[in-house]
Amino acid sequence: MASDWDARPPLRSGRLPLLLCLLLLRSPARAAHIKKAEATTTTTSAGTEADEGQFDRYYHGEELGSALKEAAAAGPPGLARLFSIGNSVEGRPLWVLRLTAGLGPPPPDGNAGPDAAGPLLPGRPQVKLVGNMHGDETVSRQVLIYLARELAAGYRRGDPRLVRLLNTTDVYLLPSLNPDGFERAHEGDCGLSDSGPPGASGRDNSRGRDLNRSFPDQFSTGEPPSLDDVPEVRALIDWIRRNKFVLSGNLHGGSVVASYPFDDSPEHKATGIYSKTSDDEVFKYLAKAYASNHPIMKTGAPHCPGDEDETFKDGITNGAHWYDVEGM
Repeated sequence: MASDWDARPPLRSGRLPLLLCLLLLRSPARAAHIKKAEATTTTTSAGTEADEGQFDRYYHGEELGSALKEAAAAGPPGLARLFSIGNSVEGRPLWVLRLTAGLGPPPPDGNAGPDAAGPLLPGRPQVKLVGNMHGDETVSRQVLIYLARELAAGYRRGDPRLVRLLNTTDVYLLPSLNPDGFERAHEGDCGLSDSGPPGASGRDNSRGRDLNRSFPDQFSTGEPPSLDDVPEVRALIDWIRRNKFVLSGNLHGGSVVASYPFDDSPEHKATGIYSKTSDDEVFKYLAKAYASNHPIMKTGAPHCPGDEDETFKDGITNGAHWYDVEGM
């Protein structure tokens, strides 16, 4: 798989680990992404019959939408809605699969735009997971597809934990925010070169913009950045504003750690500033709940190539304390 390999700080493997503690399913997740494209091993949770052919390759192009449709079909009617929040620079849909009980039938006109998501359900908290923001960080794209399958199929087979989850929680999975970059990335190529045309590495979008550095910064006193070159970011912001998400997670390739907000501080010091939110204790609890169930993350010493001495107490970190990044 392709991932980042450059002089920049390592990327976070989990951000705002919201629903992470909810989505551990029934067995330990044996899916350890070792930083900078070491190796990834994924097995299904106990009791799930896996078709080996489903887990041995990446889904390209229209296969992503097809895989999500198949995941939706694995559940009972009224559990899933597939829709797009917009398009990438090159016109690829930014697919989202919504999973929660009681959605009813999809629109009869075949509409797949944001309105196809359906109405909000009173009293049911919305949570979202976003993957593949950097096109060459590919593990999250696949993992969210597998998660969608497990949630839908588990609900159909009556798994008590998944039935309880989807009866009480409105789950949204966006496997790929940067499908253009994903299509340019090459499996096994761990390089990240600044040479070549914009976006050539696969990390950035097709206009050479890093989506993970292109959001308005909460501590900035200047004009917000233009979103003209990042339709993917614009689509995500518009989608967030139309909804009431109470928890969110952004899944990256990078170090094996659960990072929680804030990711930057007013000082924008490169590292070492603990930037605390008003919900700091909640975020730390969620981060620890996830890290403690990950066989590598819980050690706090992932020994990633290039950063063998890097450690994280309890497998978690405040984002800005690790390293400060504006526009996230």
